[in-house]
Amino acid sequence: MKRSLIDPAIAFLILGVIIGALYAVTVPYGAGFDEEQHIVRIYDIAGYNFLPNRNPPNYNSTVTFKEFFDLSYQRRYVQSPAFDMFSPQIFGQKFSRSETNNVYGFATRSIYSPVIFAPQALLARLFWMKFDLSILPVVIVMRLAGLLIYLAAGYLAIRVIPFGKWMLAILALAPMSMYQASTLNADGFTNGVSFLFIAVTLYIYASGTETIQPKWIWSLVACSLLLGFAKPGAVVLLPLLLILPLKRFASKKWIVVLGVGALVAILFNFGWTVVSIPNSNFSAGESQNVSGNLGLIFSDLGGFIVTYLKEIASSLLPYYKDWIAAYGYWVGIVPVPVYVFFTVLLAVVALLEKPSEKLNRNVRLFMAGLFLVSCALVMSMFFVANYVPGATGILGRQGRYFIPFAPLLFIALSGVVSIPDAWRKSLQWISVGSFLLATGFYSLGMYATYYTDCGYATFTGERCSLPSYKNLDKIGGRKVDLTTGITLSQTFVKKCTGLSSVYVLVKSVPETSAGTVLFSLLDESHSVLASREIPVSEIQAKTYLTLPLDVSVDGKGKSYEIKLEVKGLDSSQTIGLGADASDFYAGDLSINEQPSRGDLIIRYVCPAP
Repeated sequence: MKRSLIDPAIAFLILGVIIGALYAVTVPYGAGFDEEQHIVRIYDIAGYNFLPNRNPPNYNSTVTFKEFFDLSYQRRYVQSPAFDMFSPQIFGQKFSRSETNNVYGFATRSIYSPVIFAPQALLARLFWMKFDLSILPVVIVMRLAGLLIYLAAGYLAIRVIPFGKWMLAILALAPMSMYQASTLNADGFTNGVSFLFIAVTLYIYASGTETIQPKWIWSLVACSLLLGFAKPGAVVLLPLLLILPLKRFASKKWIVVLGVGALVAILFNFGWTVVSIPNSNFSAGESQNVSGNLGLIFSDLGGFIVTYLKEIASSLLPYYKDWIAAYGYWVGIVPVPVYVFFTVLLAVVALLEKPSEKLNRNVRLFMAGLFLVSCALVMSMFFVANYVPGATGILGRQGRYFIPFAPLLFIALSGVVSIPDAWRKSLQWISVGSFLLATGFYSLGMYATYYTDCGYATFTGERCSLPSYKNLDKIGGRKVDLTTGITLSQTFVKKCTGLSSVYVLVKSVPETSAGTVLFSLLDESHSVLASREIPVSEIQAKTYLTLPLDVSVDGKGKSYEIKLEVKGLDSSQTIGLGADASDFYAGDLSINEQPSRGDLIIRYVCPAP
């Protein structure tokens, strides 16, 4: 690797700029994890309001604009191509400051230190508060600012770290790492400063037996303080300082300086959490009541520990996969080759790393152990906030939380096995190919997720089911009543090739078993393509009425009509069909040939090509 013509820090910087900028522009606003929550926090900090969700219990002081949520891709009722976000009317949309109903108080979940969002807040103050520029272009600029901070920290970390440079570069370029660095969140800052802290500590450790220079002690203090400003729990990395021998400090004064820096970081990290929690969703009576959950835990500590250990055992694979790659809110499908090629990449880079005499076995074991402890502590924080006695699936898929600690494990594993020099050339090419394939498939999946109708099925030959609902409520929400004498008609524009079946959501059914529902599908010329009579006695609530098609229906972009009638049902009895008040896909709802607001909740399936 030392004979390589490419410097790992420069390679990281070049690839990070290309990949990060691409993601920062193309990932739709709101598709990143909790972006709309973070944008509320950023705007509040821009007004010099550093403490989140002030003035409890109403939380009326966090200024929120309706546009923050209206423009959010995650708020869409269905997963649809995001090209419209670049249309002049959406991309150029500004704040409706003059309309008081567009400004309201909101309790954001983003309660992190204002230091994390300081650059984005300055941009918000300049471009939004002073010049009143459009929302989405400024969001992209904010993303790029966060990306630059991450790239700067990663570049310095790779330059400084004495071994495992390529491993650190690969970890920093992992799909999930770049996705988080390129969207608005607290993870990009946390990951970057964590990498830098690990790198500086290992550099000082490996610099020999000479006395540690004051400039490096101050560098460690600065890195420790940055960990304190990061997300809660990032300070669990501070025990890595214990690998530094006390005899290498010029005097006890410098030990005290470093210890005070670490202590201040811990106090700020936990102190900020304590101050910000009472006015958030983690406070008493809210959705993630920490104090209430702690009471439940200590009332049955044994049950908590058993449940926690079971959760860890069942969540290892989901955590590993989501640590490598996921899309915001787990929307869409990450192509399987991403996980395969990135795992191969990790193994190959670990083999390519030459053994370092400076990284002895004890330090490797300490780093791997600290990784496990750090991950367990972060998981426990999430577990406590969401704990329900006896419930399973609480930990879910939160692999991105492990990104800051990953270098501890993978650098500890790098260079453990020596390989013949004759293998190195081939393995280097395998590593390059694996990186390009993992990144390429991840980007392809991202395009499929956000810019195609059928998602990844577009490229894999699977059947396509549309519309793809994101926020479907099968229990609550609006419904349209179907009864004797009523004819419901719903048109839709088919977005895929072919058509094999059509579905309509049923929300409620009558007690009687009499009557039948006539379910028909018509083409643009109102010719019946398929029709089926379904006995009311066979219909169940919260399921779909199904109409399979025995004819070949082609023509992407053509309009079709669903028609529903009921016969033999008492006039006082109704069948409730799922609907929404908004027009969330291309089509029109009619009741007895009279236009009605909203759309029925339908699905149509196109066969695999």
